[in-house]
Amino acid sequence: MNTHKPLNLILAGILISAAFTGTARSATPSGVRSTLPDPLESIPEATADWWAAAQEDLHLSGYHATQPMAEISGLSLIPNWGDEGDQASAEFGYAVTTAGDVNGDGYDDVIVGAPYYTNGQAYEGVVAVYHGSATGLSLNPNWGDESDQERAGFGWSVGTAGDVNGDGYDDVIVGAPLYDNGQSAEGAAAVYHGSASGLSLVPNWMDEGDQAGASFGISVGTAGDVNGDGYDDVIIGASAYANGQDAEGAAAVYHGSASGLSLAPNWGDEGDQEDAFFGWSVGTAGDVNGDGYADVIIGAPWYTNGQIDEGAAAVYHGSASGLSLVPNWGGEGDQEYAQFGLSVASAGDVNEDGYADVIVGAAAYDNGQLDEGAVAVYHGSASGLSLNPNWGDEGDQAGAEFGYSVGTAGDVNGDGYDDVIVGARFYDHGQEDEGAVAVFNGSASGLSLAPIWGDEGDQAGAQFGSSVGTAGDVNNDGYADIIVGAHFYDHGQTDEGAAVVYHGGEDLYYLYLPLVLRNH
Repeated sequence: MNTHKPLNLILAGILISAAFTGTARSATPSGVRSTLPDPLESIPEATADWWAAAQEDLHLSGYHATQPMAEISGLSLIPNWGDEGDQASAEFGYAVTTAGDVNGDGYDDVIVGAPYYTNGQAYEGVVAVYHGSATGLSLNPNWGDESDQERAGFGWSVGTAGDVNGDGYDDVIVGAPLYDNGQSAEGAAAVYHGSASGLSLVPNWMDEGDQAGASFGISVGTAGDVNGDGYDDVIIGASAYANGQDAEGAAAVYHGSASGLSLAPNWGDEGDQEDAFFGWSVGTAGDVNGDGYADVIIGAPWYTNGQIDEGAAAVYHGSASGLSLVPNWGGEGDQEYAQFGLSVASAGDVNEDGYADVIVGAAAYDNGQLDEGAVAVYHGSASGLSLNPNWGDEGDQAGAEFGYSVGTAGDVNGDGYDDVIVGARFYDHGQEDEGAVAVFNGSASGLSLAPIWGDEGDQAGAQFGSSVGTAGDVNNDGYADIIVGAHFYDHGQTDEGAAVVYHGGEDLYYLYLPLVLRNH
């Protein structure tokens, strides 16, 4: 009996689709056309057996094929959801990420910032949250808020706060680095609690920079639970903070509790170098040493130590008493003006060894092309992060700024390994500065050497990929989804901005047959 799956032959055509998942899809999808791995190295053993049987059938039918299958990530090839700013210069999508599950319905939600939105006050900024469901995200925002202050930059940074009060609902955090309240551009950050009906209408917690020009809130996010008390904590960057050195930068962590976040920081550190801009990027690192406490990562992209503006990133370990007073790990760009640490994030656990990994972007890195950009991933272990990168990739195009944004993608194909997403905001492929994103899949040996999925902005100047992140699992199908921002996208209004979500799913196998020939 013939047990292998049938081929739908398109003789002398471009594609033969092997419908392993019951769905045939078009060849060479946008964004992966130049990044497919070598098909000969991609075919799992069972698939290779099937391909051999298929070749035999072709031969017996009087035909032969020239190329086997390539594996492509299960992420959808086109967005499953999107929204726009609907206002000129709003820059909707400037910041995007998962909101967690703010209403406890079992579906993850997303949050999007538009820091130059105007509604009564010029460029006050706004944020919007969209709830997940079995069919995906809602078409219109389920919640939103504005700063009500001119040029506050509210929504410049957004993130899940985790569950800071332990009520079972995720909370969100929003940064407004240009907010004024006694000091010009001191900055502020606000947290809104989740509930069965969604987020609170007004902030449940807020703090300010208390120093003119500090840019407190330029970066925000969950810190995880750094002291293991069962409440999530938050981390906030103030990249232009000065305390002995101008624009050295600082970062602060606030602990959660049953009543919410602490009124004053429980931990903080500074850059201790003029113009280092420590805190430009911040985030949870996950638990890189497996001790049960979450750790944090902080970027200082203009740090200098041998090379001007090479940049640096530092990780601080959690403990029962909170974060360590000095970094437990650090990395530098080791190249002049590389801006290593411009973006930092947890990579999840890309090799499923039980230790969280981190990803760092260096958007101005050069290696053959000026400002092509690069990213590096460092694996966790019982002793912490590796001293040297375990994986890296480059933009391979001058000025692409690959690594301008980075993040975990979650596990988009359900294979048990976390994946990563990288943005290249100035990537060109038909349109100048359209931007692009790429996803690399995890495995037992780490991340794939080439992207397994990608997409482009397809509009000049859109800067698609200027912000990227996991969307969580918005339709609760067991596969992580991703979210991408294009804050200069135009569709009726100049620079209104847009954000799009792609759903994860089972890996697909594409059978590329550039030529199916009759045997002679």
